Amino acid sequence: MRPTSKTTELRKQLKSILKLSVENVYYGEAPDSRRYPYVVYELGELGFSDGRTLFQMEVNVFDYGESSSAIETISDNLQEELDQYYFINEHIQFNAYRNSRQIVRESDKKIMRRRLLFEIHFHERKGV
Repeated sequence: MRPTSKTTELRKQLKSILKLSVENVYYGEAPDSRRYPYVVYELGELGFSDGRTLFQMEVNVFDYGESSSAIETISDNLQEELDQYYFINEHIQFNAYRNSRQIVRESDKKIMRRRLLFEIHFHERKGV
């Protein structure tokens, strides 16, 4: 019996990829004690067919200040790292594909945010 769920395993792998571009990575919501820049990501299941689950991963990159250089570099790096990314281990396998990138305006003009969307094609490896 596997100690973790397939979704937990997927989130663990995605977090390790995101941490290549930014140190502070959170799932769902960032704590009040967060430090800029940081990333918050979430997974939404879009469908299931022939053993494949299709997820949409939303990644929000946040920074604070006057210059957008850091947030754009982090966003560029994440898109480059995750586009056509392939992972496989004894429990799961998945491919990630870049989708879209948007600027999100916050009420505090010093908070900068980029919303990145990725498509995740996920397979659970049973009986391997």
